[in-house]
Amino acid sequence: MNKNIIPLAFVLIIIGALLGIIYFAVEPSTETYEETGDYKTFSSCQQMEEFINETTTGYGYGTWETLGVREGDMIAAPTQALAESAGATKSETVPDYSETNIQVEGVDEADIVKTDGSYIYVLSGKKLSIIDAYPAEDAEILSTLEFENNPQELFINRDKLVVFGSSSYPRPVPMVEEAVYGYISYTPSTFVYVYDVEDREDPELVRNVTIEGGYYDSRMIGDYVYVIANKNAERDKPVIPRIYTETEERPACNCIEVGYFNIPDSSYRFTTILSVNTQEDSEEVGSDVYLMGYSQNLYVSRDNIYLTSMKRMDYRQYQEKMIKEVVKPLLPLDVSIKLDQIMESDKEFYEKWGEVEELMQDYFNKLTAEEKERLTEEGEEKMEEFENRIAKEMEKTIIHKISIDKSEISYRAKGEVPGYVLNQFSMDEHDGYFRIATTTGSWRTEDYNHLYVLDSDLDIVGKLEDLAKGERIKSARFIGDRCYLVTFVQIDPLFVIDLSDPYEPEVLGELKVTGYSSYLHPYDENHLIGIGKETEEGKWGPIETGVKLALFDVSDVSNPEEVDKYVIGGGWASTPVMQDHKAFLFDRDKDLLVIPAQVSGRTLGFYTTWQGAYVFDLTLEDGFELKGTVSHEETKEESDEEEEYYYKYRSVWNNYVKRSLYIDDVLYTVSNRLVKMNELDDLEEIGEIGIS
Repeated sequence: MNKNIIPLAFVLIIIGALLGIIYFAVEPSTETYEETGDYKTFSSCQQMEEFINETTTGYGYGTWETLGVREGDMIAAPTQALAESAGATKSETVPDYSETNIQVEGVDEADIVKTDGSYIYVLSGKKLSIIDAYPAEDAEILSTLEFENNPQELFINRDKLVVFGSSSYPRPVPMVEEAVYGYISYTPSTFVYVYDVEDREDPELVRNVTIEGGYYDSRMIGDYVYVIANKNAERDKPVIPRIYTETEERPACNCIEVGYFNIPDSSYRFTTILSVNTQEDSEEVGSDVYLMGYSQNLYVSRDNIYLTSMKRMDYRQYQEKMIKEVVKPLLPLDVSIKLDQIMESDKEFYEKWGEVEELMQDYFNKLTAEEKERLTEEGEEKMEEFENRIAKEMEKTIIHKISIDKSEISYRAKGEVPGYVLNQFSMDEHDGYFRIATTTGSWRTEDYNHLYVLDSDLDIVGKLEDLAKGERIKSARFIGDRCYLVTFVQIDPLFVIDLSDPYEPEVLGELKVTGYSSYLHPYDENHLIGIGKETEEGKWGPIETGVKLALFDVSDVSNPEEVDKYVIGGGWASTPVMQDHKAFLFDRDKDLLVIPAQVSGRTLGFYTTWQGAYVFDLTLEDGFELKGTVSHEETKEESDEEEEYYYKYRSVWNNYVKRSLYIDDVLYTVSNRLVKMNELDDLEEIGEIGIS
């Protein structure tokens, strides 16, 4: 085989695969189900089954080698939810206390720890502890709940405790199938337990709801909890998710009520939204079911749920565009005519592709060495231009808008924008507009970042595109008429973006500093707190040197400043705040900032790890001032055996501080093993309660 000819013979038509990833899809039916994306409901269960079977696409990864060529040839109130969503009954006077760090005021987010100012509710493994927490000197466990399934998160709403998590329910299987295969199949399910905790020493289970499908996320608005679950839609006899309660078992909806969108997907799921009244046990559970791709990100306002999923360009469309825009302009007229004849034929696409390969190979092999080199260079240049030009078409984020009003759930609109979304903080609803920040690009194309403004029908009305070439969004925060974006590749640009005119977003200012922020939190209307990593320049690129806390002044929007920073530990230092905003505790009135962190270092000839909560005083005048740390690790003296110390206490996850909160002037830190109480002013230890 001539290694100089064979690989180059393919370069013009498969350079996209040579440079990266191509998606190979099972061809969807275009006769019955034209891709419109409009919201519809099925007319029957048979139509739903046919739709899933005929439009499911299968994606796999291929390189240029798979095509025959061989080598050589991805300002919300910081701690306050709705007042009616919490409350204690131990006394009429409830002390000042912190709540879960949430994104949207009035939209509570479930967590593993909650407090109502008198009691603390903690999930640890398969156990839930209710702690009489105030006053701290008299703190004690009042009761515990043991679960057979896997509890994941909880809400507290006055005297109602809501716990939910994952379980497996046996799916009905015909006896003949069980006899043939010898097993009963199981499907992931999500349970919602509601307890009456008026008597905290004796919680009473008053509601037990289970929905088929894996738990995705939840929110609580007023008295209503909204739970979202995803269940695979099997191609062979798809079964609508079922709801199980204490008194009945029923489908979440009828087939004719399932919403769908005529958008082919590689893995359809039934996405179910449940609405549960936490205060009225007799009110029927509300539900709505949609057939869509896998839900990837969620944003919830007081009135709407926004779910996102990804849509990728079909491989046939990609290759047809590549042939038309890259290959044809480089060919002589006679070869171009033959190419058109192949592509316009009625043959299957894979047959056309094979004939195109043969045509190009034959043409290329007749060229001189100089012509081959020139044509290859032109083809590579055009291919790079082509892939950068269609980057906004390759991957798109689909946005589903679903209105919620107590038990009423109703689909409202669908929209789409180029690129993918980082997390929930990349989305926001404000004054009737939906704002979203995305990134386009892959390892074979340039990365760009974009911001889109959509109206109430999810049509794009304003946009700001192609920010920070070669970088990706690391964090985003929308506060009123502004958006703050952090992108990163070598340094950390913080963009200040004006959204006062939703039709004309505008970059007001930009700050470049070392490191990056993975989470942004409002200090006040003119200052931001950033939590992320500090970096320095290394031989092979930026090197992370520790957890970075930054304070930004954005009062001068054209000239934002980093007014203070604090770096924890070395390159191996980490904090869960970078992935989970609920681990972040901040109270401006108390000048209090607490984050859990893990620090590794070399001691006595080997590496050890310390983990605990870093407690700061934070003010605009003095910036970050470390007050001290709180750890849940046992000291060596407290352990009988050295081996027990290092392997049972020193290294286990159960000792890691996951959450912190305050009640009055006491700081409570929580791990899987215990709850520890310290004075806020000097961190003097008050006591601890074992919960494992």
